[in-house]
Amino acid sequence: MLKIKDRLKEFLNTKKISKLEFYKNIKVANGYLDKDGAVNSDILANIISKYPEINIYWLLFGKDSVMFKSKENVKPHESSCDEKCKLKDYVIDLQKEKIKIMEAQVLNFS
Repeated sequence: MLKIKDRLKEFLNTKKISKLEFYKNIKVANGYLDKDGAVNSDILANIISKYPEINIYWLLFGKDSVMFKSKENVKPHESSCDEKCKLKDYVIDLQKEKIKIMEAQVLNFS
């Protein structure tokens, strides 16, 4: 299963956007997409703000297999309550997963 960063790379290739340009647009460090780790909610918000044509469901979950929103559904700087709730739930799930990993590390260290 592809991760969000893999789908972002696919998006950039499709749009012919360089990683450097992408990093500058969403205000992250060079090499961000090639580093391990989850994509946090602030960065997702920047991505959606700068690239409103991206289908958030495809980006987050790989669902619908449609990378882009239909043209009539592209609204810069707007997202529905449903999208925000799903994004919030996704971030919470990531945080829970990280907590479990950290707890396991602490138990193994003891």
